[in-house]
Amino acid sequence: MKKYSISKRILSTIIEIVIGTIANLFLLLVLSHILVLTGQLNTYGTDYHISVKDKRSIDSIKNKIDHTVFDYVLFDSKTGKLVSGKYQKQDLQHYKEVFDTGSSGSDGSILYTDYGDSNFTFVVRRPTIPEFVNPNFRHVSYNSVSYLLFMGLELLLIFSSVIRLLKEFTKNFRLIEKISLNMGIPEMDIERKETEMREFNNILLTLYQKDEELTQLLEMEKKDKEDLSFQVAALAHDIKTPLTVLKGNIELLEMTDLDEKQLDFMSSMNHSVDIFEKYFNSMINYARLLIEDKDYQEDIDLSEFLDELSLECRDIMTSKKIDFQIVNESQVEVIKGNRLNLDRALLNILSNALRYCSEKGEVVLSISESPNFVSFEIWNNGIPFTEEALKDGGKLFYTENKGRNDKHYGIGLSFAQKIAMRHQGQLVLSNPQKGGAQVTLLIKNFQR
Repeated sequence: MKKYSISKRILSTIIEIVIGTIANLFLLLVLSHILVLTGQLNTYGTDYHISVKDKRSIDSIKNKIDHTVFDYVLFDSKTGKLVSGKYQKQDLQHYKEVFDTGSSGSDGSILYTDYGDSNFTFVVRRPTIPEFVNPNFRHVSYNSVSYLLFMGLELLLIFSSVIRLLKEFTKNFRLIEKISLNMGIPEMDIERKETEMREFNNILLTLYQKDEELTQLLEMEKKDKEDLSFQVAALAHDIKTPLTVLKGNIELLEMTDLDEKQLDFMSSMNHSVDIFEKYFNSMINYARLLIEDKDYQEDIDLSEFLDELSLECRDIMTSKKIDFQIVNESQVEVIKGNRLNLDRALLNILSNALRYCSEKGEVVLSISESPNFVSFEIWNNGIPFTEEALKDGGKLFYTENKGRNDKHYGIGLSFAQKIAMRHQGQLVLSNPQKGGAQVTLLIKNFQR
């Protein structure tokens, strides 16, 4: 395959247009010459010699000049009578004026010239610019027709040349776009193609190389996630047995006679075991999320989904004396996603909102939409996020309580962020002007 640079390709287009322009001019010259030869066009350079002698008859002179492209009038030199002619009625006045004055005259671009002897006088009409011989077309300027024809041919030439160039560029850009969109997808076998333009070819070679590197990185990342999930599963298996034994022993101890202090210890132990189970289950769910291949295109009835979410939250919110509201301002009836994981993510965020509420707690879940996203905004009237939390709140194990002396282990928001990303959205932490803290979970709006 012959390769060339972009500048050389553009230069070839310019040369093509220049050569085409010369060809168009040559075509017009040939066309004009043919019209002159066939007697369809009269030009200023056209000349024809007729001998006017006393002995020649009118008919012989008339036969001679009738074969030319000129209009004329033949006058009797003595009487001034119009003997013969080939002319247009509207021009007759000009012929008579030239005969009467005995000198040549003009009307715009037309010259009227007289020739004669003692018997006859010719007045010949001669255009100074190219003119159609046919009287019906004389009102049309041949020069204008030539210019228009030339401009039409030139525009056609430029248009075709530029379109071919643009098609070549477009073909290369689309190839680059196709490769870019499919980079790093193992199941997409990218066909390796080359292009004639060196610059585009260099870009393609770079993309092919980056595709291989990205595919390898993604495969390594997938393997790392699978390893993490396997390790968490193995850890869960290892911990499950001693944890079960511990819970069983606690239950056996509770069946014995215990004093008040021992009962407090048992309650504390049960509470700690429950916290550990919740934390460990959160870790298992997060690890599973890394490698799961669930359907995130389920049709979810939004109203029904919110009703179920409300039922899940009402009891715990009421028991904690939290004023909980759901405000649906969206016109969307059906959203697409994974129902179970979306429910888990929102419950995690609501759990965080409940934990950090003020004494007279308020939690509001607002649903709205934009052209690109469906938004779930969870606001609570507690303490606003710190600058550090706004930046790192979605990271795994992040917690503002560095001593870990509460029940928050920095998994909930990280899980919610992963779910948002799986729904082609994002998780946003903010401090609204009305006070409190707000977490917004955005998922892609497919009903645009």
